[in-house]
Amino acid sequence: MQYLWSGKPYLKKTVVKFLLLLAITTAFLFLAGFFLATFFITLAALWLITMVVIFIPYYYNKRAYTYYITDRSVRIEKSWIFGSYVRELTFDQLRDVHIMQGILARAMNCGSVAFVTTSGLETGHVAVGVGRGIIFGKTAPRLVTWRGGRFWDVRDPWKVHETLMGKIPAWREVYQQQRMATSLERTAEGKPPRAGSLTEELERLKRLLDEGAITKEEYEKAKKKILE
Repeated sequence: MQYLWSGKPYLKKTVVKFLLLLAITTAFLFLAGFFLATFFITLAALWLITMVVIFIPYYYNKRAYTYYITDRSVRIEKSWIFGSYVRELTFDQLRDVHIMQGILARAMNCGSVAFVTTSGLETGHVAVGVGRGIIFGKTAPRLVTWRGGRFWDVRDPWKVHETLMGKIPAWREVYQQQRMATSLERTAEGKPPRAGSLTEELERLKRLLDEGAITKEEYEKAKKKILE
């Protein structure tokens, strides 16, 4: 396995975001206490302590993640005192790659790289209107992100995106050729693929066409081989 890229969350952005939030909210509470009551000053002090207590485990939780791009997959690992987590997505499982950046992330040249998989786990739908359990209007697709399914706040996310987009189409083509070769071998041995397997082959082939990984001519040629 060849590693093309590896990285961790950009913690400097996390610290800056925390300090900005802390400074704004604490200043507001102290200002309110100066004009209104000393109660707000006490509240501001408690708020300051609470935020620091919450931030420490949040910081170390984020620090526990490590991300990799190999020659065939993306890999997300997490290891800290409360346990470990590993998720690996081969390139044929990826339907789309999204870059997510807020104002601060854009200013600091970092952001999250979120993945939509063939299983649809990262895709949800939001309704236009809901009333008494009835959905009115059309539902709109939305990206449902979670920390275990994305590269969270990495440096230069567009470079990460470019690395993935440069590798995924070629890998998919090789993978598809391997699958077709397996199907042809089964046919030559007098063991045609199961109906479910044949359907999966055709669906995967159509998906490659829709994603632009193969041309219409390549699609028709590969489809003919599968059906034969």
